[in-house]
Amino acid sequence: MTLYKQLVSWMTAVFLILMISVFSIEFLNTQKFLENQQHSEVNNSINTVGLALAPYLENEDKVAAESVINALFDGSYYSAVRLTLFSTNDEIVRVYPLKIEAVPKWFSDLNLFRTISESRIITSGWLQLAEVEIVTHPGYAYLQLWNALTQLLTTFFIVIVLGIIIIAFVVRRALSPLQLIIVKMKEVSENNFSRELAKPKTKDLEAVIIGINSMSSQIAQSFKSQAKEAEKLRDKVYLDPISGLGNRAFFMAQLNTWLSESGKGGVALFKVNFINKVYEEEGYDAGDAKVKELADLLKITLPSTNVILTRLNSYEFGFIFPNFEENELKLAAENIIAYTQDIKGDPTATAPIDVNLGVVFNESRKTTTEILSLADNALTQAHASPELLFGYIADESEHELMGKQEWKQFVDEAINEHLFDFTLQLATTNSGAVFHQEVFSAIEKDNQRYSANQYLFALEQLNETSSFDRFVINTMIERILSKEILQPVAINLANGSIEDPSFVRWLTKVLKKNKSITSFLHFEIQETSFIENEDHAALLCNVIRAFGAEFGVDNFGRNFESLEYIETFRPKYVKLDYLFTHQLDDEKQRYILASISRTAKNLGIITIASRVENKEQLELLSEHNIDVFQGFFINEKIKGE
Repeated sequence: MTLYKQLVSWMTAVFLILMISVFSIEFLNTQKFLENQQHSEVNNSINTVGLALAPYLENEDKVAAESVINALFDGSYYSAVRLTLFSTNDEIVRVYPLKIEAVPKWFSDLNLFRTISESRIITSGWLQLAEVEIVTHPGYAYLQLWNALTQLLTTFFIVIVLGIIIIAFVVRRALSPLQLIIVKMKEVSENNFSRELAKPKTKDLEAVIIGINSMSSQIAQSFKSQAKEAEKLRDKVYLDPISGLGNRAFFMAQLNTWLSESGKGGVALFKVNFINKVYEEEGYDAGDAKVKELADLLKITLPSTNVILTRLNSYEFGFIFPNFEENELKLAAENIIAYTQDIKGDPTATAPIDVNLGVVFNESRKTTTEILSLADNALTQAHASPELLFGYIADESEHELMGKQEWKQFVDEAINEHLFDFTLQLATTNSGAVFHQEVFSAIEKDNQRYSANQYLFALEQLNETSSFDRFVINTMIERILSKEILQPVAINLANGSIEDPSFVRWLTKVLKKNKSITSFLHFEIQETSFIENEDHAALLCNVIRAFGAEFGVDNFGRNFESLEYIETFRPKYVKLDYLFTHQLDDEKQRYILASISRTAKNLGIITIASRVENKEQLELLSEHNIDVFQGFFINEKIKGE
């Protein structure tokens, strides 16, 4: 029981005892008063009847005496009157049966009033003429007491109700600062430090509030410091401080990730020789300024936020173009040269700019060594042939590529003809408890399998991802309702869907309609959406949480932005970017992993590592603040059990 309820209960109990005591005293006083009133009325009545009868009794006029008795007592609250004449020993007896309809029988049966009988001798001088006896009836007293009781009960009930309301209001008002403290402490326990408590009017609690605000502020500052520390460690290892781009280590990590996921798209190496000359001739400040200028222009003007830009050394840059088509890759290469021409300061584009760009288009699985060898060959080709804008090497695969519109039609056909194959990859704790199952889609047609990486990028470029995401969500909901799926499922949402208001409205209706199973739905949102489309992401996350579903951050830590956004959004979980969960034999890499994951863990957010491929990796990850693990090794481990 809460303190508020305890105080209200005890104060109400004391108040009721007080009111019951007052009620009892008032009731007993009323009863005593009515009983005394009966005695008084009997005495008055017997005196009156004696004076009225004396003249007629002296004349022995029995008829007149009887008339007086009838006149005095008919309709009165007396049960019997008896007049005994001494001269003749005759009796005049009148009995008055009386029933009080307004008084309940149970109340009359309480015997609260005794019957009063009073007798008196009527004399004339020394002569005794007769004896009169009056017997009262308590019915009238019961009627008056009953009326008084109902009035008391009504009044006391109103007073008690008002008293309890006032007690509850006063106690709640007095405890309102304490309630705020309780709410604040719950927020602190959930690592939410955003709100500061106002100073209370209750002086006794003012010091407590000040202390809590100070503690909360210090914890919040500690979290921000840890987040900043994690960012600094990440930036120190993976960020080039001059250009603000990823460095060689970041380029290699992202290259490995891209090749392992699909390998479709392009890679480019770009040597900007004139920047090297600026360093040699004008100094480091001028060279750094030129690097920063080029990097900023490339970040703004390249065609997709999905492009990975890095600075490999002082004057060499690396690019990864995931899922680009060949014509898009060539256009991007031409733009890189054009932007660099602007930086060089030759708007006519007639003077040589002393750069070499080598571009590789790839659509098949290759190793890192193979793809970098091709890129070096393309760079050599560009150096050997100055008349070319860039050196270009295309994949020798005979596979015919489809354009964006063809991919869109292919996906629509797969949806209509049920060509999709969905696989679920388990994400479990170290003890084997299932956290969720991530949904992976593929299209199977004519004995050929097309992975999601092949068609999703085309849908994103055409802003057609929302229809595909709706199809996946509907399919998973149907399987959950049919009990085909018994564990929560994680569904990846494309950035285009998050920015689509019609998709958010549709998702609102779907979650509302299927609220009984929304706890089985986890939605994974790319980190870029939280950073670049904060308002759209906030609207979507509010909808997801409002109906009992959950959301998480995919590729957590990939973008070189502040990690503090997770304090605002408070996702259920974060899935760490592969950048931090591989090469754990490097002590520096392990330290960064622990720092990045601790940032989320300090907010009570579950951390997930994907692509766990062996027991050693699992054990190392579990030692560095990772809660849940996902990958080939986990699936095989579950199957083995």
